[in-house]
Amino acid sequence: MLNKLNYFQRLVFTGLAFASFSLGGLLLTLTVFPAISIFSKTEEKRISRARKMIHLCFRFFVCMLRITGILNCDVYDRERLKAGKGRLIIANHPTLLDVVFLISMLPKAQCIVKHELWDSKYLGGVMRAAGYIRNDGDPEALFKQCKQAIKQGHDIVIFPEGTRSVPGKGLKFQRGFANIAALVPCNIQPITISCIPPSLAKGQKWYEIPPTKMQFNFWVEEQLDIQTYIGHQPRSKVVRKLTRDLEQHFSGKVSHG
Repeated sequence: MLNKLNYFQRLVFTGLAFASFSLGGLLLTLTVFPAISIFSKTEEKRISRARKMIHLCFRFFVCMLRITGILNCDVYDRERLKAGKGRLIIANHPTLLDVVFLISMLPKAQCIVKHELWDSKYLGGVMRAAGYIRNDGDPEALFKQCKQAIKQGHDIVIFPEGTRSVPGKGLKFQRGFANIAALVPCNIQPITISCIPPSLAKGQKWYEIPPTKMQFNFWVEEQLDIQTYIGHQPRSKVVRKLTRDLEQHFSGKVSHG
């Protein structure tokens, strides 16, 4: 009986959380972001303040998920996130909440987001206010924006899989992140994410919650020096090796949970 009550409680709170997330994005767009624009003298200051607000909102959202009993969350070696700037933050992508967690840890993070989000009536305004990089399939424009962000000292969050993982299937990394790292060049900060039991994965609806509370774990790995890869090798070889090495690294970490 208690298990059923706990399940129902988590289901209700999960629904409320997703509703508040969408409505919160719309509320920020209609009220907070316009106010930030009025009181910001430069575009750079406006974007910086908008990202800081999103960071704080995401921290509050994660706190709410924990207090309501939807999930637990542990971050290992968090101090490594402060060990540099102008990096690519590379992570596997098991759940819908991954980017929320990462931005809650990174106050000024830049993100590469699917262009569909820019057309969302709930979250589109958030994407535009934060000046996130829109992935429209134009690699030249994407690289130009990434290079500028890195040179300004911003960390960029990228999920090399391109979409959420499918439970039970191996990880398959695309080469986009490796091209950026080799061309800019910039260091890489790997973060491995796990969610037990699996939930909010690709193909799963928000209401398909697991029978027990979700446990999220984040392992902040040692930073990867891109210069150890570049040397005098052709860029194509660097990109292939970097993609392969990180795909194998993450696959090994995920398989051992």
